[in-house]
Amino acid sequence: MKKPFLFVGLDYENNCKVAEFAEELAEVNRDDFGFKLNLDFYINCALLGDTKPLARVGQLNKPMFADLKMWNGARTMSSVAEGLRVTHAANYFNVYALAGESFLRKVVDSVYGTDMKVLGVTVLTHYDENYCREMRGCSFRDAVRKDAETAYRAGCHGIILPGNMLEEVADLDMEKLVPAVRPEWYGKTGDNYQEQETYVRDAVRNGADLLVCSSPIRKSKDRKEALIRTLDEMY
Repeated sequence: MKKPFLFVGLDYENNCKVAEFAEELAEVNRDDFGFKLNLDFYINCALLGDTKPLARVGQLNKPMFADLKMWNGARTMSSVAEGLRVTHAANYFNVYALAGESFLRKVVDSVYGTDMKVLGVTVLTHYDENYCREMRGCSFRDAVRKDAETAYRAGCHGIILPGNMLEEVADLDMEKLVPAVRPEWYGKTGDNYQEQETYVRDAVRNGADLLVCSSPIRKSKDRKEALIRTLDEMY
């Protein structure tokens, strides 16, 4: 059985707070967690001309997931991937499966021979059955499966999907990342506008390789202890 891995969402609007949060958690001597950085973090580093926060996070030598949720032309997405590779700013990044198989394949090809991995985004955990019926013309379950198959055919290294959909893709030999996981000590709260929440243990038991957790750790009084407790629930 593969060892599960946790990405902690460094979800602050202030880039310095992002770096401070990462540095605090990096004091925990474990090799089963890394950091998720959002699109606004990367954009703010570029627009403000201040890459020091990104360098501070990078110097911690923890795996990083660039949560960019790209859906652009193949050239643009491949160019972004190259920038992430050159600056060592990410081990994983993501692209919407809705971009289409041919565009996805070009992005995957652009990182061939490197250690970077492309994750295909299926249906976000923010959405529900009604959204899929209205905007996708099918059930939530069918939308996730269709997007997962598109990412698989394109050669993506993995997919991102709600934890309650893991059984639907159990036959696809690729990494599965589940966002919005909650440790049992925190509970399912419905915060952060997440419609689809999953407990850490449930996600791992049902086949998740990669997990993302933010609020339960970020909002805790003792954030290092919260991280350790969350990591321990993966086993």
